[in-house]
Amino acid sequence: MMEFFGWIIATVLVLLTVGVHYEIIRLASDVVIPWAFKRFHDRRIMMLSMATLVAGHIIEIWVFALSMMFLTLTPDFGHLSGSVDSNLNTYLYFSAVSYTSTGYGDITPHGALRSVAVSEALAGLMMIAWSASFTYLKMEEIWKLRRTPQPIKKS
Repeated sequence: MMEFFGWIIATVLVLLTVGVHYEIIRLASDVVIPWAFKRFHDRRIMMLSMATLVAGHIIEIWVFALSMMFLTLTPDFGHLSGSVDSNLNTYLYFSAVSYTSTGYGDITPHGALRSVAVSEALAGLMMIAWSASFTYLKMEEIWKLRRTPQPIKKS
């Protein structure tokens, strides 16, 4: 029964991650890039955009880490084994390793927590790919604008 409950929680977390990522991309596209473009006409535009996306990924990693930490308070749900200190840093580390699909293997999920960990890996892979395609499209737009002759401002 806990395994099924784990998949439901994992699904909710993935949907939450997609929603957060959508809002971060919307923020980068509709607020950060236009704001930066009014002030800069160089690489700082993409640097601010990338910083926004990285912040979004970090938020998503925190969501999974805090969820797993909370879920392990229920003994029947599962636990982490291996190099575990059972503190927030351990959950953040495990979450980041899962999200990025690095999978060092020094920490292993057990019980229903496995479904959350594997779902985080899938969500992370999708969100990183989404960020990469967004970045490519925005860079293409910005480079086209840079190649277009700009009117000379009269002082």
